[in-house]
Amino acid sequence: MMEGPRVADYFVVAGMTNASKPLEEEIQFNDSCHKVAKPKAPITELAIIVKSLGEEVPQGYTCVETTQSGLLADLNNGSLMGPQILLCYKRGRDKPPLTDLGVLYEWKERLKHGCQIIQTTPYGRPANISGGTSSQRIYVTYRRAPENIAQNSLAVTEICIIVPSKGETAPHTFCRVDKNLNSSMWGSAVFLCYKKSLAKTNTIAYKAGLICRYPEEDYESFPLPASVPLFCLPMGTAIECWPCNTKYPLPVFSTFVLTAASATKVYGAAIQFYEPLPQEKLTDKQRSQLGLVSAADRRPILSKTVHTSKCICLLSHWPFFEAFRKFLTFLYRYSISGPHALPIEKHICHFMHNVPFPSAQRPRILVQQSPHDYLMLCQPVSSPLPLSGGSFTTLLQNLGPEKAISLLLYAVTEHKILIHSLRPAVLTSVAEALVSMIFPFHWPCPYIPLCPLALADVLSAPCPFIVGVDSRYFDLYDPPSDVSCVDLDTNTISQIDDRKSLTWKILPKKACKNLINSLNNIYEQLAEMNQRPREEALMELSMNDHDVNFGKRMHMLEMEIQETFLRFMASILKGYRTYLLPITEAPSEKATDASSLFDLQGFLKSRDRSHQKFYSLMTKTQMFI
Repeated sequence: MMEGPRVADYFVVAGMTNASKPLEEEIQFNDSCHKVAKPKAPITELAIIVKSLGEEVPQGYTCVETTQSGLLADLNNGSLMGPQILLCYKRGRDKPPLTDLGVLYEWKERLKHGCQIIQTTPYGRPANISGGTSSQRIYVTYRRAPENIAQNSLAVTEICIIVPSKGETAPHTFCRVDKNLNSSMWGSAVFLCYKKSLAKTNTIAYKAGLICRYPEEDYESFPLPASVPLFCLPMGTAIECWPCNTKYPLPVFSTFVLTAASATKVYGAAIQFYEPLPQEKLTDKQRSQLGLVSAADRRPILSKTVHTSKCICLLSHWPFFEAFRKFLTFLYRYSISGPHALPIEKHICHFMHNVPFPSAQRPRILVQQSPHDYLMLCQPVSSPLPLSGGSFTTLLQNLGPEKAISLLLYAVTEHKILIHSLRPAVLTSVAEALVSMIFPFHWPCPYIPLCPLALADVLSAPCPFIVGVDSRYFDLYDPPSDVSCVDLDTNTISQIDDRKSLTWKILPKKACKNLINSLNNIYEQLAEMNQRPREEALMELSMNDHDVNFGKRMHMLEMEIQETFLRFMASILKGYRTYLLPITEAPSEKATDASSLFDLQGFLKSRDRSHQKFYSLMTKTQMFI
């Protein structure tokens, strides 16, 4: 067994146990903010109708008659000569759902691969949105999922129409198709928006439990937290019923952070996957809920298979997320293949006890798992900045410069921040980067980068927080109204009306200008790196060389972004030491009060008057005081 720091503390398997109860029984939000919403069936059909010519909504369809603010949802909004055209949709599970919507400008672009055009209305008329008013034909397009769609695939579940000139914006978690549907010279611009959610069918969610762990005994200095299974499977462990031709979903990697009582961070890396579950293990109630029994004669339906979700996880005091992802992926592949000469427990035991921690003498540790699988452990960078599992490049790529700065403003002024995505691995990267970018401040309030559904009542806390949730949370609940919601999938930030005036433009101008210029430059470099064809890069370099060079370049950009935010924070706090007051009395409640230690009014007067709103908000926070 190796001496010194441990690479990983615990290996955990989480999932369904005998003690697991349905999530709906476990979760009881005792507040009026959380309004329960029932998940809806995905959208399977679209139709265009020309209402001004007497066309009616087809049977089984729902018509989008109004916009978010109650305006007529005419796709030819305000056009003098154009017909009144409305969009209709149909929900169901009888065929593969729609996965994407789009708009085609026929005169200047080609139809994307895999997409289909709505060319006619159900009554045989042309479904050209521009009608007879323009020679430039516009059509609504869609992409349908394959017959054997995987259970964790996304599908369109909501559609709406917005008119931005009337103050309307895409609703929270909706994607906007950035192509104006109204091509006439008259009227307002009209845009199509849609929401995507998981297209799951019959599912029962349970509270996740601990199946097994290694080592079985707790370390005295760090007992295994009882909440780990909840973080491994934040949306609960599930029993799911799949059609026989369903494509097996790929494992999903996620990361999370636990904060110990001593304020030290513990990092978790997990891979969620599915395993077959014999129907004999189901109760009659479960068979009925999963649709495995015929409603007419109560006979069993044998054309479907049952699966349950499970998770393997590593817990560590070090954010070796990429190395942990490779090791867990290796274990998963090892478990579903074989037979093998070594039992899987040998690999786990070797990694936990025999792999040395990177040191100054050996800053890089190469771990060979098989002839074709290896991973690299690198020594954590020695820095005065706090250790972090964040990725500034991930934050910038997902939000862009302006919204990244807005997020910084919300953190520095201690807002309630809810970050969400359908990609759980992204949540921890962005949340960790956010609490790092406010250095030298330390976030003093509740902080849960990946929050389990069972603990989501923290969103009703009366104090500021930074919380990350899976976007599927919004399929079940509406969040409290005083929360700033940051959607990493659609690059949108939603706020209540009285806080919409709080934008990044209230930040000190010179420092903010330097910050946004630097971020714009790095953002363009990231976009260029991601757009460069991989084949072109591999013409000159071998695969390994390309990966190493790409990794080095990303690390350099990561450091550049971190330095950019650090320079900004140093700039806005410049000279604060001048206003520190000496301690002239023995320690007491009065002597250690903030007003006795810092000349707040003098500090505020030293700042530009045009920036007083920002500094006033910042100096009232717990971080500053």
